[in-house]
Amino acid sequence: MKRNWPVFFIFFLFIAGGCRPARSIAPPFEEEAPSFYFFNTESNINNFVSLKMGFDIYFVERGGYLIQPFDLRENFEAVIQGKKGYVYLLSNWHLKELQRKHIPLEIALIATSKGNTMQRKVLSAGKDIVNFDMLKNTVVAAAGSEEYAQGILKQILGKEHEALFKDIKILIVPKDIDALLAIGFGMASAAISAESGLEKLAMFNPNHFRELHSLGFSEKDYLLIAATLKKPDQKEVQLLEALRKMSEAEAGRENLKLLGIDGWRTLK
Repeated sequence: MKRNWPVFFIFFLFIAGGCRPARSIAPPFEEEAPSFYFFNTESNINNFVSLKMGFDIYFVERGGYLIQPFDLRENFEAVIQGKKGYVYLLSNWHLKELQRKHIPLEIALIATSKGNTMQRKVLSAGKDIVNFDMLKNTVVAAAGSEEYAQGILKQILGKEHEALFKDIKILIVPKDIDALLAIGFGMASAAISAESGLEKLAMFNPNHFRELHSLGFSEKDYLLIAATLKKPDQKEVQLLEALRKMSEAEAGRENLKLLGIDGWRTLK
């Protein structure tokens, strides 16, 4: 079951002294120029307009490439069907799901962050939740899609606590930091986040960080994937090379931050 708590986020923005742009609807796809198609089940980007504008301006003199972000999974997957000549940016979890549907996506590049290409998800809770059994009839906050959050939670709980899953509600929030703060605001009893999300919380709100503890961890997975349909053709190779070189320019690094990464490398 999915819950949304707009009052919580208005309150959070007020105390943070900032203003987060409203989540925008992805613009219609571009057919005139080579494109990157982006959809990430692991995070909700609040402003697709900023993402698209930043990438398009960066690439205007570097091949004229475009980025097409999607806010709906079904629209993203509809575009992929048999569409060669494009590069798809998605989570590794999503790529595996598509491969199970016999869509022949292949990894071309993997994202990096501070030298790492992989991450674990952590299930954190307040001091009143000391084990998995105490999560019954509680709310767990997470960023991304509900389906993804459910999959990660099932993985962390394991088969031993599989029956518990039906009694846990999922609260979808924009970012990992929001999921962790939801515990402090009483909107959730636990939260799923990347390990990097906990590191940010320790810097941003050390007092709240000290109130949390880890209940469990997921398996490691790639941060973000750049994939193509089957072996890359010449057009896709050019797109991938332009993507890989983004970290070499300051403007490129600023745009990569919008995706929560700092570079790309080939899969060894």
